[in-house]
Amino acid sequence: MNGSLGFLLDTSVVLHATRANSAVPGAIDAQFGLSASRFRPAICEVTVAELLAFSSIWGEKRKALLKTQIEKTLVIPIAHPGVHQRWAEMSSALRSEGLTIGQNDIWIAATASVAGMTLLATDKDFLTLRRVAALDVRVLDSKTGLVLV
Repeated sequence: MNGSLGFLLDTSVVLHATRANSAVPGAIDAQFGLSASRFRPAICEVTVAELLAFSSIWGEKRKALLKTQIEKTLVIPIAHPGVHQRWAEMSSALRSEGLTIGQNDIWIAATASVAGMTLLATDKDFLTLRRVAALDVRVLDSKTGLVLV
């Protein structure tokens, strides 16, 4: 889909937006035009939970920045029609090939797939789902934010 319905951000991408002086968010925006798009970037509700878990040890300033980042996005629930079925299909495809990736990553990928969005992530595990489940994903370098594959 090449982001025709927008982009769903993996947890790792949102985390970069909470890091002081990180050039990664700017590089991502420059490549994908997130701030200029008519579609707000989205995240899966599983990402919200992961972010809250990470932030439990952060200071108040970074927690406030995280809250702002979450508020800028459209949060898509995993109860969204079709997500459970797509999760089951992706999980089965992985299992049939003898592959595993994190369960939360499957939820995030299934949400992007059902929503018709391109997933932006720094985690190369999503490439497995690109191959076995036709996931539209762009894997970004975690240091520069530039597309790796």
